[in-house]
Amino acid sequence: MKEELPERYFYSKNTAIKIDKILKEILPKKGQLDKNHRRIESAWRDIIGEDIYRNTEIAQLKGRTLYINVESSVMAHHLTNFEKLAIINKINETIGERCVEDIRFKVGRIKDDRRE
Repeated sequence: MKEELPERYFYSKNTAIKIDKILKEILPKKGQLDKNHRRIESAWRDIIGEDIYRNTEIAQLKGRTLYINVESSVMAHHLTNFEKLAIINKINETIGERCVEDIRFKVGRIKDDRRE
C-alpha cells in the first residue's frame, strides 16, 4: 500500500514547479543585499546615535545578519545584551522592510576618522 504525503509537503499539488523558482522566492538577491547594506550604512548614525556611532562600524550584511565591529568587548557585551533588539527594530523601521533579523557584534578595528 502506497501512503500519500500530507498536504503540507507540497508547494502546489496540481502543477509541477521548478526548484529554481522556489529558491528565487526564498533567497534574497545579491543586488538587494547590497542595496540594503548601503541603506543601513547611510542611516547608521541616525539609528544608533552619535556616541555609539563613533565606536562602531558596519562590517557586512550577510543574508539577514548584520556584522558590526565595535571598539571594546565591554561595548560588544552591552550592545548584544541590552540594545540589540531595539537596534534591529529601528533598522527595519528606518529601511521600511525586514532586512535584518540578527546582529553580531565583534571586537574589531574602527576607522580613526569616526572618533573625531
